[in-house]
Amino acid sequence: MAEWPVPNALVQAVRDRRAVLFAGAGISVGAIQASAGDLREALARDIQKDFPGYDPSWRRFEDVADEYAAINGRIVLVNRIAALIPQNVSPLTSHLVAVKPFRFIVTTNWDLLFEAAYNQVGQGKQILSSEADVPNFSWDQHNLIKIHGTVDHPLTLVATTDDYESYPDTHPMMLDRMGDLFSNYTVLVVGHSLRDEHVRRLLSHIRRQRGEWAQKAYAVGYFDDVRSKLLATRKIETINASAEEFLPELIRQAGTLPNEP
Repeated sequence: MAEWPVPNALVQAVRDRRAVLFAGAGISVGAIQASAGDLREALARDIQKDFPGYDPSWRRFEDVADEYAAINGRIVLVNRIAALIPQNVSPLTSHLVAVKPFRFIVTTNWDLLFEAAYNQVGQGKQILSSEADVPNFSWDQHNLIKIHGTVDHPLTLVATTDDYESYPDTHPMMLDRMGDLFSNYTVLVVGHSLRDEHVRRLLSHIRRQRGEWAQKAYAVGYFDDVRSKLLATRKIETINASAEEFLPELIRQAGTLPNEP
């Protein structure tokens, strides 16, 4: 028996295919071993070849990405980021158990772990990684919506401050599709601290456009009591567990294991 309860409403939503998985870096970092901090340091080392006194310690990843692009150009930046992220890594259990029961997976991750999981369990899918892909969305199929782009198409990567700030202008259809899903389906957040400025900005944009989410949302992670109370005011119930622990148990209780048709 798990030490944390699995909410029955969430189990039922997954069973009824009325749940959206919103996955962040925390679900993948254990496999790819390339955090935002690691990427920032790698880009900074490149910059230091021309500017030895460059100090990345107080800069965010997107600040370093901005400056890298200013020196080398955006195309060089996104191709360098893509080269830093392993593309032939086996998916974790959390990816494998998620790809069949969740018809809609929204992720900010650039890696290819969900794609590998779909392939491993033999699940067909639509992959939406750019604004041009959004018309391919299908309510009747499995959809992986990579809102920050994908490493195998580097030009789709959303990485710089300008990319984040201009997102509502450059990706209006992507945001509209996220709004449809988040407003009408139960949302399960994994791998996000919900502190990231850009994720909060996207969610805030959806709320301003659509109003409060109609369904209750859940966030899996380690949150203290104060943070949990804050998220509760936003209709997000916290579950103190890791994705690797929680997702298999959720799927088991929903009765939609990966080897089912």
